[in-house]
Amino acid sequence: MTSEQIMAVSAAISAFAILAAAIIAIYRLAKKIGDVLGTDAHGRTISDRLDRVEHQLWENGGSSLADRVNNIEKHVVKVSTEIEFIKDLTMGIHTAQNNTSTFYTERPEVAVVKPIKKPIRKRSTN
Repeated sequence: MTSEQIMAVSAAISAFAILAAAIIAIYRLAKKIGDVLGTDAHGRTISDRLDRVEHQLWENGGSSLADRVNNIEKHVVKVSTEIEFIKDLTMGIHTAQNNTSTFYTERPEVAVVKPIKKPIRKRSTN
């Protein structure tokens, strides 16, 4: 065999080896993609799982995560409004008591808020 023939045979073997390695790499990649796009342990495909996630992201009448967040936000606004009202009411009562403290003794019928009477507590006789 001449050196040209040896080089041709070695080039053919090298080309075959490269082609076989490329085919094996493509097969492994296709198998990984198939595993990812295939079914999980519960038998759901990737599109089924993505549909469930998408279902939670947008409002749909009460069962999505977005609906629950909006509902919680409404309740927080309602409770904070009520707390603000109670705070304003108690601050108003406190201010009225301080401003009308002279009316308690002189003219109790004009007082905005009647003074709070302390309860009478009996001492226990043990």
